[in-house]
Amino acid sequence: MPKIKLIVDDAEINIKLASRYLEQYNFEILTATGGKACVELVKNNKIDLIFLDKMMPGMDGIATIKALKALGIPIPPIVALTANTFDGSKETYLQEGFNEYLNKPIVFRELNKIVIKYFGDKDGEY
Repeated sequence: MPKIKLIVDDAEINIKLASRYLEQYNFEILTATGGKACVELVKNNKIDLIFLDKMMPGMDGIATIKALKALGIPIPPIVALTANTFDGSKETYLQEGFNEYLNKPIVFRELNKIVIKYFGDKDGEY
């Protein structure tokens, strides 16, 4: 059964790029352009991993994490997608509730490390 990944970003180009990378793993991919849509998708689907932009209009990544936790259901690991890189940024994102941190534009090698961490690498099958 394919693993389901959710990509949440307010920029369609970022969603397309992330989707293109994740398709290589034969994952099922859902997308949302905002936090409210993300919460609805998590409530109604079995999501295995969320890639979540931190800076979005309306409900940003932090507010989205809080809304997900308020659902009272198990939530999957959440990877921060951000172009906002500064010293200590990874630690800041982890303190804010993200499980992982991935810079934009996405570097496939870094994405691959996250996929292997959560789903392993069994002869190219995830």
